[in-house]
Amino acid sequence: MAFTARHATVSFQTDGETWREQKERRAALMVGILIGVFVLCWIPFFLTELVIPLCSCDIPPIWKSVFLWLGYSNSFFNPLIYTAFNKNYNNAFRNLFSRHR
Repeated sequence: MAFTARHATVSFQTDGETWREQKERRAALMVGILIGVFVLCWIPFFLTELVIPLCSCDIPPIWKSVFLWLGYSNSFFNPLIYTAFNKNYNNAFRNLFSRHR
C-alpha cells in the first residue's frame, strides 16, 4: 500500500516538479497567453486613437472600424484559450455543443 502511494506521487513529478508546480506553471502560461492575446487585439486600436490627435495623419474610417472589431474579437478568443487549458471548461464547452440524444 505504501509503495503504491509513493509510486503515484512520483509519477506526477517530471523534471523535479511536483504536480502543484506543474499546475501553477500551466495556469501562469494561460494567463500569459490571455494577456498576450488581449494586447495583440487591442494595441492597433489604441495606437491609432493615440496617434490621430498627435499628428495630421488621416486614417481611413474602415481601418478604425477594423481595429475596433479586432479589439472586440478578443472576447471570441478568451473561451477558446480557457477551453485549451482547463479540462472542466473543455468538458462544459463540449457538452454545450454536443448533440443530446
